[in-house]
Amino acid sequence: MKQAYKLKNKNHKIAARAEVPTETTQTKEVSFIMVAKGVIGFRESAHIVKVAENTGCSISIASGKKFGTDKSILSLVNLTISSGKSLVLNIKGERNEEAFREISKIISGETDGNS
Repeated sequence: MKQAYKLKNKNHKIAARAEVPTETTQTKEVSFIMVAKGVIGFRESAHIVKVAENTGCSISIASGKKFGTDKSILSLVNLTISSGKSLVLNIKGERNEEAFREISKIISGETDGNS
């Protein structure tokens, strides 16, 4: 009986170790809370999608109970973000710092979405 218990626990520990992500398989993900200083319309949403494509990152924004991703411009437009609205920005990917810099410019109203 003791032998069966030890064998079962030993296999459990090996399985648990196999599920732990390593640095090479783990994707970098960061989240930020921001306040919009401008309106995020169609043009700005398109720019967010463009930043995601250029950096290879996955970008999502939550505002209240609404949620939008870089996979759909309309999901970002439907957030109806206006000046003073709180947002949760989530960026997943290797070049997340670069993506954050560009998106923070968009959210803060420093860019018109054409650059």
